Amino acid sequence: MDDGPITPTNPAGTVIPEDPLSPNDTTAESGDRVAPPATSGRKPWRARAVQAVRILAAIGIAYFIVATTVQQWSDVSATFRNLSWPSLGASLAAAVACLWATMMAWRAMVGSLDHPLRIRDAAPVQLIGALGKYLPGTVWAYVVQMELGRRVGVSRAKVFIGSAVVTGLGVTVGLVLTAPGFGVAFDGARAAEHRTFAAGAVWCTVILLPFGLVCCYPPLLTWLVGRAMRVLRRPALDRPITWRPVLVSSAWCAVGYLAAGAHVWLLVRSHLPGPHGLIGGVFAMALAMSISTFVIVAPSGLGAREFLMAIALVGLGVPWPAAWALTLVSRLLFTVADVAAAGVSAAVGLRRIRHSAPPPVAR
Repeated sequence: MDDGPITPTNPAGTVIPEDPLSPNDTTAESGDRVAPPATSGRKPWRARAVQAVRILAAIGIAYFIVATTVQQWSDVSATFRNLSWPSLGASLAAAVACLWATMMAWRAMVGSLDHPLRIRDAAPVQLIGALGKYLPGTVWAYVVQMELGRRVGVSRAKVFIGSAVVTGLGVTVGLVLTAPGFGVAFDGARAAEHRTFAAGAVWCTVILLPFGLVCCYPPLLTWLVGRAMRVLRRPALDRPITWRPVLVSSAWCAVGYLAAGAHVWLLVRSHLPGPHGLIGGVFAMALAMSISTFVIVAPSGLGAREFLMAIALVGLGVPWPAAWALTLVSRLLFTVADVAAAGVSAAVGLRRIRHSAPPPVAR
């Protein structure tokens, strides 16, 4: 298995991550060195412009979250006080279950591209790597997963392809689950703050759904992956992607949305009791997670996911201040779940390394 080129560092010694889509990788899967193509490099003004856009977007998102919370603070604080610790604990457990299902979807797809992974090997790669989503941009989670995947015997390119495909399948499954509630979403957009942005976000779900369904067709998906492998300067797939990994990964994504819906319902059941609230929770989380994936400048869709979830909850009958407060609680619990799941996976991985290490040589 290719170890790849030496990781570059800057003068301060900090590792500079490679762009997973860069065609300048000089190592083929077989280990043979190939000549990199001539490139002109990114122009300094373009790099500065991209950085400026990211900074402005981060400032705008932060301002939106703070301003909305302050504006509704009396109702928001009342909603916080009405939440019980048992509900928060159960909601946190449901968030962990959602992350676990996402890891299983990733494991099923990557296993079909390279070789099957044991759960104890797949969990650290996906769960620890997922922490990279809290950094602005699209590549950080993939970079970490690619490096961790290489350590368990999966090539960087196939880790990246598997992660990207599962992200696409997850978005498509979310759009499918959102489709029956398009009318509710538009009602929420009309009743929510910032109606123009809300309506635009809901229209995105309507427009993207058919494209997502078409791209899940295995022959077309195989062709798209083959094109991506060419961009990565990697050999073509050993075998085409079949219906089995697509359906298995999609099923695990659906399980993840069900768990995420239960997570939301445990927070909003005072407003949406019974099965109606559970179905509404799945709808709210499917809308929020699927569309916020495209807001690449926001760490883990921060701000966008909360706004979209609030739109869905408002459409279901939850007042806007309460809906906004509950989305903030949901974000906090999911962040705790991400860190906890990654920490447990890292601890288990470290324990395995220690137990598998050879005994010290006696002097």
